[in-house]
Amino acid sequence: MKYGYRVVERIPGQLEQGVVYHSEEFELAALLCACGCRHRITLLVPDGHQVWDRGGLATVSPSIGVLDAPCKSHFFIAGGTIEWLPAFSDQQATSVMRAQIARHAASDAKRPNWLRRLWAATTGRLAKLRAMLAR
Repeated sequence: MKYGYRVVERIPGQLEQGVVYHSEEFELAALLCACGCRHRITLLVPDGHQVWDRGGLATVSPSIGVLDAPCKSHFFIAGGTIEWLPAFSDQQATSVMRAQIARHAASDAKRPNWLRRLWAATTGRLAKLRAMLAR
């Protein structure tokens, strides 16, 4: 089976096997697990994964680890073709998931909340307006 690439505004509720859906606006991609278990996989783009269209076929990097399903599948998609890697053990899956959560928590802690960003943007604009009016 080859995985096709489909650009969508929003990820559909029902996914087709063999299609990588990519919402550029929301920076998400979604697909069904390549093993056939029909587990829904959502990828954060560009935070965790990159997704490309190669002549209508999908390429996804880095590898996709299905850590939250019984199959524990692990694979690449390159030019629409599945390249299988060894499945994760339960211990490996838990370790990888904890590392991902810690990485996201650390990056979220660094980013100022929306109110601070709004305040900074507003005060910056006011300073520019004052400078223009002072001329």
